[in-house]
Amino acid sequence: MVWRTLARYIRSLEDSGELIRVADPVDVELEAGCFADRLVKRGGSAILFEQPRLPDGTISELPLAMNLFGTRDRTNHALGVNRPEEIGERMVALMKPDIGGILKAPWTGIGLALEGMSMAPMKVRKGACQQVVISDPDVTRLPIPKTWPEDGGRYMTLPLVVTVDPDTGIHNMGMYRSQVFGPKEVGLHWQAHKHGADHADASSERMPVAICLGGPPEVMFSAISPLPDNLSEYEFAGLLGKRRLRITKCVTNDLLVPADCDVVIEGYMIPGETREEGPFGDHFGHYSLADQYPVMHIEAITHRKDAVVPMTIVGVPPMEDGYLGEAIGDAFLPVLQFQHRDVLGLFLPLETGFHNLAIVSSKKRYPRQGRKTALGLLGAGQMMFLKTIVAVDPNHDVKDLDSLLDALDSKVDISEDLIILPGMVADSLAHASPWDNIHDKLLIDATTPLEDDPRGRRESLKGCPESLEVSASGIDGVVQARFLRSSMLVV
Repeated sequence: MVWRTLARYIRSLEDSGELIRVADPVDVELEAGCFADRLVKRGGSAILFEQPRLPDGTISELPLAMNLFGTRDRTNHALGVNRPEEIGERMVALMKPDIGGILKAPWTGIGLALEGMSMAPMKVRKGACQQVVISDPDVTRLPIPKTWPEDGGRYMTLPLVVTVDPDTGIHNMGMYRSQVFGPKEVGLHWQAHKHGADHADASSERMPVAICLGGPPEVMFSAISPLPDNLSEYEFAGLLGKRRLRITKCVTNDLLVPADCDVVIEGYMIPGETREEGPFGDHFGHYSLADQYPVMHIEAITHRKDAVVPMTIVGVPPMEDGYLGEAIGDAFLPVLQFQHRDVLGLFLPLETGFHNLAIVSSKKRYPRQGRKTALGLLGAGQMMFLKTIVAVDPNHDVKDLDSLLDALDSKVDISEDLIILPGMVADSLAHASPWDNIHDKLLIDATTPLEDDPRGRRESLKGCPESLEVSASGIDGVVQARFLRSSMLVV
């Protein structure tokens, strides 16, 4: 099942015992985020704060929802699928229809035609998101949380930021965290690699921007999906929802936004105008540092009468964004396999936050084919941000991390099978890099060498004696030493 509104999805969670309602006031600064963090860490329910308390002690008129996608099952439920791969399989069917089968049995193409038709967004005169129009807006009245003590302020963490390409008129919807600077100003944390930054760079005068909050879950999923440039987020949302996405024109500018979202913040940014944004408590317990980012000036806020404001918290895994990232990886695997025919399996582990490690099983007809496959993936869309990619054998279960350790232990020769790619593209949030947007990458070839591969003629790799663990434990300053495998000692 798919959901026309966020409220319907939330009701479905409540009906299935997957929602906690909190009627008492809860502070949006730190307290709400603490609840969400503890719930997601134990695979707990979604939570709805009916009386979110603002920093000035007053209660926001709109409720705050968190942990809406905090388990694998709940994420699948939000997308209306049993397996995320179903989404990619539908995309591949559209990319490469079975023409022969359709010619033999034309009626079998009806479903495919309906799928294609559902991708075209439908413009409506006025959306439910405009049931209430606030022409003198104050964004600080929204239940926007501050989730970590050293955060630079309150942040919208599930914002759907809409811009339009000034040259083509094509809309883009991306998810870039947005810090509240004041009643009518927020920051736009779009990085150099994002479409929002492209549009701003191409604009010579003030550029309209809209930030949407909430709406059907498939719209939120679409905003974070690694789509090809010729497929818009609005079209993909229609494919996910199996119906045309309703869009409507903003009140103060010509941007088209999802008509059924909960809140729309309308405004503009001036190219070249920036303000210090951050710090922000980010993945793995690190704060991303303060830096200069564009400013959005707010002209109006509109919302549904029954609006709910969804937010998330990021930090040490497991977190809600991890389950969304896992679903994205599974959903786009069929598409990736269609584009990269050597790919048999791909996994981006939750433990590494989906930005840092990929395990790929590759076809292996000729020497070093796994390396070729891995290098191809490092140029595939958002996978350009990966730090490490491991190539494994065709029969390897990429989701079995114990098998990964076995392969690293028995098949990797440090002198031959580790390939460092210096000075490559990095995510702006890569805290370990000494430079902005640049870091080295590591390719590990953990495949079994073919007979005609020079690697296949080397002697079997030997591990270390177990006594080394005892010896290492006795070294001054070593708190603990443990063998993971015969050649892997963790100190």
